[in-house]
Amino acid sequence: MKIPAFLLAPAVVVSFFGVVFAANLWDLPTQQSKIAEASAKTTEINVIVNGLFCRGKSNFLVNMLSQVPGLVNVDTYVQEQRAVIVFDPTKISQIRIRQIIETRFRLSDGRIVQPFSVREVRE
Repeated sequence: MKIPAFLLAPAVVVSFFGVVFAANLWDLPTQQSKIAEASAKTTEINVIVNGLFCRGKSNFLVNMLSQVPGLVNVDTYVQEQRAVIVFDPTKISQIRIRQIIETRFRLSDGRIVQPFSVREVRE
């Protein structure tokens, strides 16, 4: 069956917007990192992180958190500026996780920067 030429352009446009709409139905993480095996008791928190606005910052945050004992999994969602963190509460607390996220760094030129700040934590 041949599609008439005058229907081809509208079909392409409808298909494009259909794909864009369908992609927004699923909340796919920007970055996923399984850090350790889950223990018997883990806790999951959603952290709204100011400064989490691109894949590079997402990679930086995940790499920073992957060094922390007690964290099991970190998923970041740049579009929502959100990180889903699974951790073992017997090894690390929410307060300590927040402190690590809000760590300040000294740059080579002497400036001190804080790339992230926690706006909200949801359990």
